[in-house]
Amino acid sequence: MGSHREEGLPRQLSQLDQDADGLGQGPGRGRKAAGPEPLTTHLPAELDDADTARPRAALLEKHPLEGEKQPPGTGQGPFFYIGGTNGAAIISSYCKSKGWQRIQDSRREDYKLKWCEVKCRDTYCSFREGEQLLYQLPNSQLLTTKIGLLSALREHARVLSKTSKLAPCAQAKSGKDTTPAPEELMWSSSGHLGPQSVLKMEDFFPETYRLDIRDEREAFFTLFDETRMWICKPTASNQGKGIFLLRNQEEVAALRAKTQSIEDDPIYRKMPFRAPQARVVQRYIQNPLLLDGKKFDVRSYLLIACTMPYMVFFGHGYARLTLGLYDPHSSDLGGHLTNQFMQKKSPLYLLLKDDTVWSMEHLNRYINDKFRKAKRLPRDWVLTTFTVRA
Repeated sequence: MGSHREEGLPRQLSQLDQDADGLGQGPGRGRKAAGPEPLTTHLPAELDDADTARPRAALLEKHPLEGEKQPPGTGQGPFFYIGGTNGAAIISSYCKSKGWQRIQDSRREDYKLKWCEVKCRDTYCSFREGEQLLYQLPNSQLLTTKIGLLSALREHARVLSKTSKLAPCAQAKSGKDTTPAPEELMWSSSGHLGPQSVLKMEDFFPETYRLDIRDEREAFFTLFDETRMWICKPTASNQGKGIFLLRNQEEVAALRAKTQSIEDDPIYRKMPFRAPQARVVQRYIQNPLLLDGKKFDVRSYLLIACTMPYMVFFGHGYARLTLGLYDPHSSDLGGHLTNQFMQKKSPLYLLLKDDTVWSMEHLNRYINDKFRKAKRLPRDWVLTTFTVRA
């Protein structure tokens, strides 16, 4: 292992006290809401008139002083409120095109849409279901933090396993024919119709351990060997912050010593939220599918419009690629992490940034040309089977 890597790991480990920002910061605790990283090439160039007339700091969610009189909204509405800047121009432009009026008082409850970056517990207390639109779910950390997502998937797998064991018994007692109807069939990866199968967690989610739970932490330290790489991530961070690879016993020993020293600290023991330990280690996929030799991921959009009845809207997103070719032995995280924040660190980003984002149509054509025959996929697999499974 080169000296660059040996010097880099201690610096990364020293951030264990800082880079798990946001753990325990649920509604009302001031954590910036997690959400899709905006694709700047898709944003309109012009800003909202009200936005350009005010300093940037004034765009943050506004909480008027107690007793301060707020100007009432004019007209009959509907009214919308925007706090923060993430996506503000898009939302404001759309709402105004529909004749809606923007209000500036975050405490008003007569809004039709409220779009903010910061959660507030009072917002959910006064929310009127079926009449108002709110920017995100109050318990979104179950999906937007790594530990939250891991816990939710584990619980789903547990329930699924339990129900799958009970189903054959129930069918046997009922005496009903269990042959699937044609509408219950779906395309398999080989391009043939077959019964719908439920993905098991281990089929799509790499083996993962939580460092904030002693038993899981010790299980990982015991099973680690140098034949496989692992990746360590803070639970509630973004932009690739605090992420590093674990390749050998020395790096794992350093991680173990650091976590143990933090846990033994008497000050840490008194902390209500033990953020420094809020990390996961995950088995690293060393032979991923590559696009022109580069790692990629797919970002899609899902809008939960209603839960009773269940109504969800899906929107195609895009594929994000790294700038450089994938090398599993490289210590440059820019070749391992696909987010734009990491790619912008490259001096070639401004020259090649258009190559780091593919439309889904582009991805579909590539899969058709390069993998359809070899993998026996149906034509337009990306826009059909992959979309349904996603």
